[in-house]
Amino acid sequence: MSNLSIFLIFALVNFALIALVFKLFGKRGILSYIVLSVIAANLQVNKVIVFDFGLFELQATLGNVMFAGIFLATDLLNEKYGYKEAKKSVHVSIYANLAFIVLMFISTLFHGLEDSQNVNEALNLFFSINGGALKAVLVGNFVYFISQSLDVLVYSKIKEWNPSSKYLWLRNNGSTFISQFIDSVLVTIGFALVGIFPMAFVVNIIITTLIVKYIAAIIDTPFMYLMSRIRPRSGIDEG
Repeated sequence: MSNLSIFLIFALVNFALIALVFKLFGKRGILSYIVLSVIAANLQVNKVIVFDFGLFELQATLGNVMFAGIFLATDLLNEKYGYKEAKKSVHVSIYANLAFIVLMFISTLFHGLEDSQNVNEALNLFFSINGGALKAVLVGNFVYFISQSLDVLVYSKIKEWNPSSKYLWLRNNGSTFISQFIDSVLVTIGFALVGIFPMAFVVNIIITTLIVKYIAAIIDTPFMYLMSRIRPRSGIDEG
């Protein structure tokens, strides 16, 4: 199965899971999924993949679909519960991700048995001082705060201008397209500066990452309309 096929399946499954967790657990479920997605995306982003479109190929970092899901989830919170709830989710997810990294970093300090050498090497690769994930998370969280804060602000402003469901696609895609552009530029330059990949790759990675993110954003639009009509289980959002 090609990376492009897996990408499409992954996107559909990811967005469907967001809709399901909202139906089952309401805004608490969305918040938990945002936390999960931020942690997963910051791990996945260390893997570079190639999309073959036949006439051309695109290189991109894995994790873009997870990040697209985060933007969809915060837009849903903004739509259903308002700007403050969406902004709170950004702060909570950053805290959870940093806490995860701190705890996993401490785990690399333990002396493992030789029988667990593969696990030891994997932990060190991702979470030690010299590990790629640690650098990616530090840069990624800083950029994530900027881009997500911009996303929830732009979404709320468009909604204030016209809250009609007719313009749901505009506030969903408009806020995402703007914030994803800022996110891609800043995070790519940041990764290059800390040595995750060469500076010479920056322009190509920004372009290809944006293409992938924008495709994912377009795919998530029907899910946004679906979730705007979903009512969580009775009483789940009370209290």
